[in-house]
Amino acid sequence: MAADDPSTADFPARQRIGAGHEDVPVLSAAVMTHPRRLSQARAVAAGLAPLEAALAVDPEPDGPPSTVRSARLAYAAVSPDATHHLVVQDDVLLPDGFAAAARQSLARQPRAAVCYFVEWGSRTAALVRFAALTGASWVPMVNPYVPTQALALPADVAREFAAFLATQPDTGVADDELALEFLGRAGVPCLVTVPNLVEHDDRSSLIGNHAHGVRLSACLLPDGPGPAGEAAPLTGGVLDVPALLPFLAWTDGTATTIDTTDGSYSTRLPTGRVLAGWGWAEAELTDAYRAALADLPAGGALRAEIGDRHLHALWETAVATGVVLGTDWPESAARLTESLETPLVRRALRSMGPGALRTFHDFDLLTGRAGELAALATAGLLHGAGQKPPT
Repeated sequence: MAADDPSTADFPARQRIGAGHEDVPVLSAAVMTHPRRLSQARAVAAGLAPLEAALAVDPEPDGPPSTVRSARLAYAAVSPDATHHLVVQDDVLLPDGFAAAARQSLARQPRAAVCYFVEWGSRTAALVRFAALTGASWVPMVNPYVPTQALALPADVAREFAAFLATQPDTGVADDELALEFLGRAGVPCLVTVPNLVEHDDRSSLIGNHAHGVRLSACLLPDGPGPAGEAAPLTGGVLDVPALLPFLAWTDGTATTIDTTDGSYSTRLPTGRVLAGWGWAEAELTDAYRAALADLPAGGALRAEIGDRHLHALWETAVATGVVLGTDWPESAARLTESLETPLVRRALRSMGPGALRTFHDFDLLTGRAGELAALATAGLLHGAGQKPPT
């Protein structure tokens, strides 16, 4: 078979990271792609070196848009001696040393499904920000899908997932939703790394996700001279999910709090109502918001460009986040001023406003005002964490 043949009937041999070392993950890999994106897929595969990743190319490129066809091939491409299998999509950006960092992460969570990316406006992104503030390195995935941009599974789980995908129709349900269904049935925990090790190069979607807006990382690995495994050793614990999880919903731009206690993450409450139940007066919150906005050097321009509705929703979300931080992690709240100076926390807060407001405002506007949005969120966080915790 020619090297440029997009068919994956024969997967190339894969170099196994960690082979020959007892209790060290042995990793194989595949890249999901489409014939129109083969050049991008090859670049991603090169970024996985020293792994030799298989290219799992959609075998019916002229069929209805679907991620399932290439996913079947990708998750079936497990090396015989692999302990874990990594599948990445062709629209990710990988840091130096990613393959070694992935192996290191799997040594820490050998029986979990490990996601190396979660988008900045999701429910799980709110957990990522709590993790950055508290020193946790992992968060449970609480989205209604599994982020499959870069996902590693135990080898046996990957093979079983491929078999499950073979029973599913090509269209109707995407691979990320099918992953949630399968992993839930299999009892495999799904964890997200903090920081994220992978960025989403969110070019034009082939499967109709344009209406979702630009989806970037909730908290990308901070820049640094060393490889990813040194910059993000992931030695912290798994974050405990708080009973109430405030987040700014990207679908409707409202300050929303999820009651997580039933495990479904489907019970949503208006954050203003939650704050009122904790004793926060609406007038006081509004006055504090206006004062915080006035303290920003470009507060007036920010208000004119984005408007009070969304800025106040960001403020309420940040205040509630601070309250929950002070209640569930009082020691972290006591160190908040110090942690706000760390690159990890700065990145986590900088993504909060643009991630949630991406379907309402121009992307360039949001990224251009990301600093001011982060400053407003920081002020709200400090305001909430500085108050007496709710009883």
